[in-house]
Amino acid sequence: MSDLPSRADLEAALGHAFRDGALLREALTHPSARGKGEAAPDNERLEFLGDAVLQLAVTERLYDFFPAAPEGLLTQWRAALVSRSQMAKVGEAIGLGGHLAMGFGEERNQGRSRGSNLANAIEAVLGAVFRDAGYPAARGVVLRLLGAEISALASLDEAAAAAVTGNAKGELQELLQREGGEPPRYRCVREEGLAHDRVYEVAVEWNGAALGQGTGKSKQEAEVAAARDALHRRRARAAE
Repeated sequence: MSDLPSRADLEAALGHAFRDGALLREALTHPSARGKGEAAPDNERLEFLGDAVLQLAVTERLYDFFPAAPEGLLTQWRAALVSRSQMAKVGEAIGLGGHLAMGFGEERNQGRSRGSNLANAIEAVLGAVFRDAGYPAARGVVLRLLGAEISALASLDEAAAAAVTGNAKGELQELLQREGGEPPRYRCVREEGLAHDRVYEVAVEWNGAALGQGTGKSKQEAEVAAARDALHRRRARAAE
């Protein structure tokens, strides 16, 4: 079918051509694609590996860009750059959902656009690149996918950069309180995954309206991601 995205399209977006195509197929295989009792691999193990690759590549880049920044700020900036919501945005930007193999039920339930699936798949793809060609190649893909965000952060002074990735929940609450009404409310709309590897999706609402949404491996992380999303949306509307 000519309207389906090709492997070449994805490799071009990543900036990496796989020598071992089986690794890429595994990275793009959602657990729901396996039939009952099948032993075929899905992307969960590669996701585990890719998460570590992502963390290291971003940590290294921030360390180089901010030689005087204290450990606490570097940790905060890294958390913003590698958050589940950020990875989902990256996956959406390169059309990753169209490449995923998944079960009918998952696809029917908007699995191709679900943030958690996109974030998991991006990390799995990074793990696959690492297995295919080593850390330098995987680091190159990370910097290609997050280059604009990292460069934007590095172009700010440390005080301004801290404001970008700082206390998003506090900033959102302060902003809304100035406009009157109740404080924002955070509502967990979805939980999925194994007990030791849960993913939470949280919506932030105010005065009956949805302001933003985010995902994370804890409810707190998901709430922060939702607050960042709400702030981003409000700034975008103000700039229009």
